[in-house]
Amino acid sequence: MADDLARRFLHVNLNCESVAATEVLYADVLGLQPRMRTDPAVPGEGAMLGLDGQTYTATSFLYDARGGRNGCALEVIEWTTPPLKFDSNTDPVRPGIRSALFTVANLADAVGRLRDAGVAVSEPVAGLISGTKSVLAQDADGVVVEVAEAPNETPGALFAGIRISAVDTLATTDFLTAIGFTVIDAPALVSVTGEQLAPGAGGESVDCVVSRLALPEDGHQFAVTVVQHPDTREHPIPWGGNRQGLYRCALRVENLDRALSALPDSVEQHGDPVWCPLPGTKIEGLYIAFLRSPDGVVFEFVERPLSFFR
Repeated sequence: MADDLARRFLHVNLNCESVAATEVLYADVLGLQPRMRTDPAVPGEGAMLGLDGQTYTATSFLYDARGGRNGCALEVIEWTTPPLKFDSNTDPVRPGIRSALFTVANLADAVGRLRDAGVAVSEPVAGLISGTKSVLAQDADGVVVEVAEAPNETPGALFAGIRISAVDTLATTDFLTAIGFTVIDAPALVSVTGEQLAPGAGGESVDCVVSRLALPEDGHQFAVTVVQHPDTREHPIPWGGNRQGLYRCALRVENLDRALSALPDSVEQHGDPVWCPLPGTKIEGLYIAFLRSPDGVVFEFVERPLSFFR
């Protein structure tokens, strides 16, 4: 049964104001490569993302040097119809995916490239996702970018994890294990400073409940860190596929019907499984289902047999 659940990360979705502007940071500076784009003139179906009517978007899939069969992509979406739902709340502890980790072979060189591009970079902190010396930056859509040094012979940064701001770490950890994740670090109290959550957020320490999880096929290179801050529950749960910032995670399953049958009743499924076309790409489309975490994070089960990755 466990083998029927989520096996690896395929991509993490970033809803942005501008694909071109977003690619400047993630591609030109950090070195990810835009390898697949959808046709913005072909409409999509909004219902599967909690939206009414047809949608029109421009989507770019950014891959690190490992490529689509060996790493997690950043799926960057620029919304036309409906327009992007801007997130004016900059509090780094509001629920949802708040941060993304990228590892680099040389941290000093990466900091220099970011600053040369006009990106403000923090002083070094103990990274919440990496667990080691990191710097924080912020993209134009409010995403906190954690950059840490790790041995790496490939060019550019490697996409290595995300941080979820949770209303209840125990509930979110239970949800993630129910859909296929393995616990690396069980929920525990950790003293967290504002500087670890966002650049310039201050240094006051607060006790947070933190856990760390991964999926079976990419646990050595991609992790999810769940952080419950005392102030998180004061914010509303995010909803809506066009909401600005990091929003969805796509996970590989071998067979979608078997994966859904293996889920416990406690997991909230959003709508029925759907066929999602990918116009303008080499992939005709994908059979997917949407699940929603207690923090409003949408996880897609995507039917993508292991034979494709071989």
